[in-house]
Amino acid sequence: MMMLFLGTLICNGQEKYEREFRIKKSQFPELRSDSILADGNIKRKRYYKEVDSLGATYILKFKKNRLYYHLTFNDSGELLNSGFRINEIDFPDETIHEIKRYLSGTFEKFKIRRMYQQYTIDKNVGEKSQLKNTFQNLLLPDNLYRLSVKGRKGKTRTDYDFWFNAEGHLIKKRTALPMNHDRILY
Repeated sequence: MMMLFLGTLICNGQEKYEREFRIKKSQFPELRSDSILADGNIKRKRYYKEVDSLGATYILKFKKNRLYYHLTFNDSGELLNSGFRINEIDFPDETIHEIKRYLSGTFEKFKIRRMYQQYTIDKNVGEKSQLKNTFQNLLLPDNLYRLSVKGRKGKTRTDYDFWFNAEGHLIKKRTALPMNHDRILY
């Protein structure tokens, strides 16, 4: 009986839960290259801190040329990944068909809430070229697509985050926490 109890504790301890909240610019780490924000077309700059079981990351969200971008940094101001929000028409046809086939096989009913195209940062290539790829919206073979999905299995509805590669194959799946409504006063 004791082994069963300890086994369930270990299995439940492997989940990664995260919470994102808005912070002030002064709480954001100093960026290694300030040329990221030198462009005059950047609007609606917002700073966020994402805390999870693995540590803290910092996210800079902004609007540039009618697209909503996000840049993720670590504590020392080093760029981890970048991306922007997309719509269904922005996907390659084969990729979106493969993703929808996977989701319809997994859930009875699902709704895609948000879609992001992400670029992973390669340490061998400089940050400037990685950001250039992001701002030019290039379709590269190492792109990742992150989807926020509300899915229903039976009578339970749950929010999920899915990561797919450029071919539409699942890379990672995570249960998303519900939105934090602490700011709402009744």
